[in-house]
Amino acid sequence: VEAGTGTGKSFAYLVPAALWASCNQARVIVSTNTIALQDQLIKKDIPDTRAALNIDLTATVLKGRRNYLCPRRLEGMRFRGPRTNEEMRILAKVLVWLQQGGSGDRGELNLNGGQEWEVWSKLSAEEENCGAEACMSRLGGVCPYFKARQQALRSHIIVVNHALLLADVITENRVLPEYEYLIVDEAHHLEDASTNALTYRVSNSDIKRSIEELGSIKTGALGNLAMSLQSRMNQEQYSAFHDVLEEITDLSFRLEHEFNQVILSLETFMEEMREGKEVSDYGQRQRVELSTTRQPIWSEIEVDWQKTSITLESMLNDISRVVRDVADLDFSEELEVEESISDLARLARRFQEIHTNFSSLIYEPDPANVYWLEINPRSERLTVNVAPLNIGPLMEKYLWHEKQSVILTSATLTTNGEFDYLRSRLNADEADELLLGSPFDFETSTLLYLPTDMPEPFDHNQYQMWVERTILRLAKATGGRMLALFTSYKQLRLTSRKISPLLNKEHIQVFEQGEGASANALLETFRSTESAVLLGTRSFWEGVDVPGQALSVLVIVRLPFDVPSDPIITARSETFENPFQEYQIPEAILRFRQGFGRLIRTKSDRGVVTVLDRRIISKQYGQLFLNSLPICTQQRGPVEDLPDMAARWLDL
Repeated sequence: VEAGTGTGKSFAYLVPAALWASCNQARVIVSTNTIALQDQLIKKDIPDTRAALNIDLTATVLKGRRNYLCPRRLEGMRFRGPRTNEEMRILAKVLVWLQQGGSGDRGELNLNGGQEWEVWSKLSAEEENCGAEACMSRLGGVCPYFKARQQALRSHIIVVNHALLLADVITENRVLPEYEYLIVDEAHHLEDASTNALTYRVSNSDIKRSIEELGSIKTGALGNLAMSLQSRMNQEQYSAFHDVLEEITDLSFRLEHEFNQVILSLETFMEEMREGKEVSDYGQRQRVELSTTRQPIWSEIEVDWQKTSITLESMLNDISRVVRDVADLDFSEELEVEESISDLARLARRFQEIHTNFSSLIYEPDPANVYWLEINPRSERLTVNVAPLNIGPLMEKYLWHEKQSVILTSATLTTNGEFDYLRSRLNADEADELLLGSPFDFETSTLLYLPTDMPEPFDHNQYQMWVERTILRLAKATGGRMLALFTSYKQLRLTSRKISPLLNKEHIQVFEQGEGASANALLETFRSTESAVLLGTRSFWEGVDVPGQALSVLVIVRLPFDVPSDPIITARSETFENPFQEYQIPEAILRFRQGFGRLIRTKSDRGVVTVLDRRIISKQYGQLFLNSLPICTQQRGPVEDLPDMAARWLDL
């Protein structure tokens, strides 16, 4: 169901969902892409629905396991004591948070930087093999994850995000309570969110950290286990375990050295691919296909990985033996042993994932996946990435054919008035469809101005100069109140540097995405500033909701085509006969429509949209973008006329 802005989508699906769930004691899952919509549903729309219908309706938000604190793991870290400054800081932060009434939901806790997130992962409830009974004696008998899950089991409506929905799909319904009815809001994001949720990523520093966490017979997870077993066993019993732990320690040291060599070989390959040049400011992404593995340089990588793979397999076999043998001795009441074994099992799963994905990358890339190597321009960290090529078959198997009812809804599901593109991407061939326009009168409220004399975007210097001048003159004429949407952060920064000092003299403030503040904080500041220009990239093309006069002018700098060098885009493009027409244009149209939708948010809003990309009128496909918009008052003319035209339209 596509329903334009202002139709009241959430109430349109919540009312029947609430009535059905309440009358039939059924469960309905509502999946969203953003936290903002989750909050709106749970704090406003669902309570309003409950009050309007006067029914007994229960609803909750359920998040992934890693979003909840695990009392057992918290107690384990307190018992053994923090090993690093980061652990000490996060442990203190968590204990203060709980003392002040924290619920155990990570969303309430402010975590900064990768190291703090890494420590949180040691405290979170991501262990699938733990049960509620294991936590009954800890944290007042309440495990935050099981408490949330019990609440979900009692709820008529469970609100989740797309990532959790997909985690449930791939684990065959082990994550969410059983359900037959699903509503997917913000469904235009379903493919991207699914791809992201199912993408495996591991960097050289992740591998190094995992080996450090494993440690030796005197440090890390191995050291903790050795110490806890030694104090609970006689010498003869412990001796057998000690020998295996020593062997794992030796294999771990060897593994670290061998992995360094594999990473070095992959970095040499990346250097050869960029012909010895420095890594650019954008970093480097190199897709790995079957043909890549046949290059002469790749044989060195295979030799290095073969040695590493043998060591890793031996180490995993030894760890499995230790975990199994300790389990047979039944130390279930011994917290320290239980915690040590849990850590060891978690690391084993992580190493197994590394082994599986490196083996397929290096030996025989699966055609159902997209593989690529990536170098971060700042840290020069090398990351291995594996993503699904097509999520449609997964959707078809686990959602369309498994569930009684699935509804996909968004303000932007069609391209050129048709659902065909989305159907093909999601394998939703048999779905019914409904296309509802917006109740807003765009012809009266919206002026769409298309400059006829802008340089083409490929003429970089000229085009950039015209963009800066146009935004500057337009902002002066309208007193700011403008959102400018870019497709490139580099272009946004260039523009900001040029226009900010000049607009500041006119008492118009320029805010730019990426200046340190979060997107939400930036948006709040923009809303509350009388004369302001907000420059945004990808995340600002949607989800920005600024009703009223604070936002009266929308500038779309370029048509939002995907970066063609993106490995996933490249791989998916290869599955089409005409990738530009069949894939890249429809994707760009959906994003373009989202961007356009930022301007008119209520019936009383009035505004101006301009597109500074001449291709919208100079190229044949430009008409497809225009056809995708609601009927507005459209004007074409020289860019010089735009500021006056905009001021007149806004009665300034």
